[in-house]
Formats: sequence, C-alpha cells, structure tokens
Amino acid sequence: METAVRAWAAAWSARDVDRYLAAYAPDFTPARGKDRKRWEADRRARIASKSKISVTIDDLVISVSGQTASARFKQIYRADRLNHTDRKTLELQRVGNQWLIRKESVGA
Repeated sequence: METAVRAWAAAWSARDVDRYLAAYAPDFTPARGKDRKRWEADRRARIASKSKISVTIDDLVISVSGQTASARFKQIYRADRLNHTDRKTLELQRVGNQWLIRKESVGA
C-alpha cells in the first residue's frame, strides 16, 4: 500500500502522465463534479506544462480495512515557481494485486 502511494508521487514527479493516471481506479471520482475524461485531460495538460515537478510525501499514515485503505499525509508540491504544502487523503481500493486511488481530498 505504501509502495502504491510512493509510486504515484514518483510518477507525478517524473512527469510520467500515463503511469500517474494508471494509479487511479476506473471508478475514480474527481473533485468538484468533473467527469473523468475532462479531469484526465486537465491533469495531462497541467503536468505537461511544467518544466519540473517534485512531489514529496511526509508523515504518511495508512489505514487498511480489507480491500479498502486510506493514506493521509503531508504533500509538498513544487513545480516551476509553485510551492504548495497540503494535507492530503487518498482513498484506495485493492484491485487484483494493486492498490488504486478511488478518491482524493485536500485538507482532510
């Protein structure tokens, strides 16, 4: 489970959009009512537009309950001239032998 969260952050840092998006479950629900296709297009554009991205995860706390889990952590995001530190929660589902993100929230 921790490996899945850290791989997601590493893919984002590497600007590897395909690997980053593969971390999300088919039934992932984007925030603010966006549909999945529009959300993916937005993520691709945002990631591709940055010359450099660094995503660091600190204070990772994982709770597993059967086939679902949550990961809470401090996310330190740096890209070009942007610098954000937020508390983030990922809700994950075990699909086969993978943990995939079903929902994410900031400030939780």
